[in-house]
Amino acid sequence: MDLSTAGAAGCAIALSWLMLAAGAAKLRHRSEHARAVEAYALLPAGVGRRVAPLLGARECTAGAAVWLEGMQARAALLMLVLLALYTGAVAINLARGRRDIDCGCAGTAAQVPLGGAVLVRNAALILAALAVYARPAALALVLDAWRSSLAALAVATLLVLLYNGANFLLSRDALLQDD
Repeated sequence: MDLSTAGAAGCAIALSWLMLAAGAAKLRHRSEHARAVEAYALLPAGVGRRVAPLLGARECTAGAAVWLEGMQARAALLMLVLLALYTGAVAINLARGRRDIDCGCAGTAAQVPLGGAVLVRNAALILAALAVYARPAALALVLDAWRSSLAALAVATLLVLLYNGANFLLSRDALLQDD
């Protein structure tokens, strides 16, 4: 396995965890997330309450779909769309001079104010999602390699146990013959 495959697989695993954790937090704390969406002032008043759970559900969908065979590219594309949407919303509010609102990305676990660092962080996440999109089979290759390694370890363990068992039986027979 080459380094780019391992890197894309690592990005897929990290983005999966991030999307599942963030999406679950948004679904668990719907009213807080709805307030965060409303605070961006990009949608008509009251729409954030209906959009917030959809965003959380889409994040969970993207995070889970990365693990399904043949769905990695679609999952990465959904991640890209969500990350671009979030980054655009942050950029618009920063251009408006609105740095005092919570980005809404961490649920209620942390208050992350808007700023250039959020844009840089999101750009890094977008690059990670692009890596997954560019190499959608990377995670499957790593999992196959992992399964192969696990299978090899299981076979090796079985052989060592058989060897030790045979040695025990042989030594037992030798002990029994000495009596």
